Amino acid sequence: MEIFWIIIAALGGGIGTGLAGLSNATVMVPILLVLCPSFRNEVGAYQATAIALASDILGSAVTSFVYIRHGNIDLKRGWIMLTCIISMAIAGSIVAYEVGNVVLGSFSLFLTFFIGIRFLVKPEIQRKSAPEKGARLSTLDSAISLFFGLTIGFGIGFVGSGGGMMMLVVFTAFLGMTHKTAVGTSTLIMAFSALIASVSHIIIEPSIVLERWDALILSIVVATLASLVSAKFANHVRNRTVGVATGVVLTVLGASMLILNYGFM
Repeated sequence: MEIFWIIIAALGGGIGTGLAGLSNATVMVPILLVLCPSFRNEVGAYQATAIALASDILGSAVTSFVYIRHGNIDLKRGWIMLTCIISMAIAGSIVAYEVGNVVLGSFSLFLTFFIGIRFLVKPEIQRKSAPEKGARLSTLDSAISLFFGLTIGFGIGFVGSGGGMMMLVVFTAFLGMTHKTAVGTSTLIMAFSALIASVSHIIIEPSIVLERWDALILSIVVATLASLVSAKFANHVRNRTVGVATGVVLTVLGASMLILNYGFM
């Protein structure tokens, strides 16, 4: 039965990545922790986080490739975020190992639910006076990128989140990117940050590869295929449609996981 839930978790994570640039951890970690008994051990949350991060690598890479083919990427306005996020991912991984299951598990469950609500309330976020694509960053834009890049990078290593949701908000609401350009840019960044964070997790806790290699491989394959299909779909529909669909899925999932986790404790 655990294989079924691992497939469902990876499928949901991949769809979230392709549709809205969300990290696989947003969907995968809550499902693995609540519905898979083998992840309820001392390092279960850390293992689930590492598996989600590893699944993000190829999933985010193929997603960004699809968005690049449609011209939806802007690294000229995202390079500071890229640099900061990669540099802070390792620090987050180290702290995550120290705090353990309770903090990581609870954070992931509530994060999924509230991100879903955010998408339902406001499916699209974009600055009204948006600069042209590829425009140079202003001093304010650079400061915003630096602040959020450092905090999001730490979060990637800490909760396994590729920071996709947070990058989406920063790129659209603060840096003026369109929704699809923000998703393409954030998934490209996630491909690199997830690689660094997942390697850090595995070095700190080798049992992720030695004991959970089957779940790791299955998750990577399923999440990558789901990301590819959903990314192609997202590039052919309206931004609002993508936002609403993502909100419904995450809200229902988050609420269900919270009820299962706290309703039967």
